[in-house]
Amino acid sequence: MAFVCHLSIDMSLLRLQDKHIMKAIWEETERVFRPRRHAIWIAKHVDKFNQIVRNILETTGFSHILKVSNMEINHLLVTALVKRWRIKTYTFHLPLGKTTITLEDVALQLRLPIEGHAVTGISGGPLTFFCQQLLGDVPPENNIRGNKIKFSWLNNTFRQLPHEATNEVIQQYARTYMLMIIGSIIMPDTFASMVHLMYLPLLVDLQNVSNYSWASAVLSCLYRALNHGTRVDQDNIRRCMILLQCWE
Repeated sequence: MAFVCHLSIDMSLLRLQDKHIMKAIWEETERVFRPRRHAIWIAKHVDKFNQIVRNILETTGFSHILKVSNMEINHLLVTALVKRWRIKTYTFHLPLGKTTITLEDVALQLRLPIEGHAVTGISGGPLTFFCQQLLGDVPPENNIRGNKIKFSWLNNTFRQLPHEATNEVIQQYARTYMLMIIGSIIMPDTFASMVHLMYLPLLVDLQNVSNYSWASAVLSCLYRALNHGTRVDQDNIRRCMILLQCWE
């Protein structure tokens, strides 16, 4: 049976329709989205983690994310949902009605904390000095772009925890893994091969990490990504596509 696309004859009824991806369907020029995500070594080798590192990730609320991080993203499903997203209402307009992703969904799917301080990282000024202080190492200049560092350097440098690692080194590795989870899984940026250092200061006190509302940050970033993805000239989308797919 042929697919019939029912669109309004009076396009003025749809806000920003001339810039919405649905216009591409109307003109038969639609594209499939390619969600951006960089593969990180830790996602496939959780079993090799030091037990203390595992405990830290469990305490901070980041451990469960690694269990779903290897999920294959369905590009067609993501594309179909973006087409149904409306900026004015922040909802998906589906045949059965309007619906959206909520904080409760984030907590259930990713098990990230809802309540707590706002996730507001430092974006201005040089942040690489935090690397030596909090990670114990500084990437070479060819692995830095502004305040972003390459995942490849993190993957290679922090692949294996030393056997006789001190408590300080263990905490540095735990911070690195959390930074990689943030930049690759829950809030990946346009530069899929790099992670922004603005999140690193939030990981200074590992016992305080769970006191941030990471769920709110992930959801707000996803909303913004969906808004951006509805633009007719876009063919890629960022942020937490795992959440979007699990929610569906």
